[in-house]
Amino acid sequence: MPFHAAIPSEQASVRLPHRPEIAAVPEPESARIAPPRLEVRAAPNIAVVTPRLAERLAELLVEHAPELTPVDRARVANALESAQLAHQLDPLLVLAIIEQESDFRPTARGTGGSIGLMQVRPFVARDIAKRHGIPWTGPRTLLDPAANVSIGACYLGEMFEMYPNPALAIAAYNLGPYRVQRLVARGHNPRPKYLIDVLARYQVFSSQFGPLEPEAIEDAEAD
Repeated sequence: MPFHAAIPSEQASVRLPHRPEIAAVPEPESARIAPPRLEVRAAPNIAVVTPRLAERLAELLVEHAPELTPVDRARVANALESAQLAHQLDPLLVLAIIEQESDFRPTARGTGGSIGLMQVRPFVARDIAKRHGIPWTGPRTLLDPAANVSIGACYLGEMFEMYPNPALAIAAYNLGPYRVQRLVARGHNPRPKYLIDVLARYQVFSSQFGPLEPEAIEDAEAD
């Protein structure tokens, strides 16, 4: 099924307003990175699986995000589904990044000032929220689990636009696009351990999520 295929590079991008201060970075032959094989699931046919996707994501969160209330688990699951539709992001990859960044603790704070599930810094979040029409009421917005995921997913989508190579996009989410741009220009491999850890978590989520049942697709098509 499409949900199990790798995302073509042309699909791993979102259309954003032109931002001249950050140019898309080509990968020079001397600076190519050979990360572990990264197979990110393609977005499924939304018309087919939407009735089931958010529910199944919420089920995963019961085990992995015990600090979230049932209402917040449902809201985060809906935010993940929306990110898939808007940015072609695999929701299981977003879950892997959340677990890596905060271990699903909604009030987590990082040493660099990052906040919440996806560990977004307020000045970055404010810019993202403004450009994507997400309500922003100051840094406390990032303590709302669903808002945090919506903002963090938009940021991750932008990283995939700048870096069609998924390894670089994930590294840029962690390190920032400017730092990755400098590392690539110098021929360095940006933070391979972070990538390996995220991929390991992704594989766990993929195994737990499993494929959609054929009867679910047949029922949706019949509608």
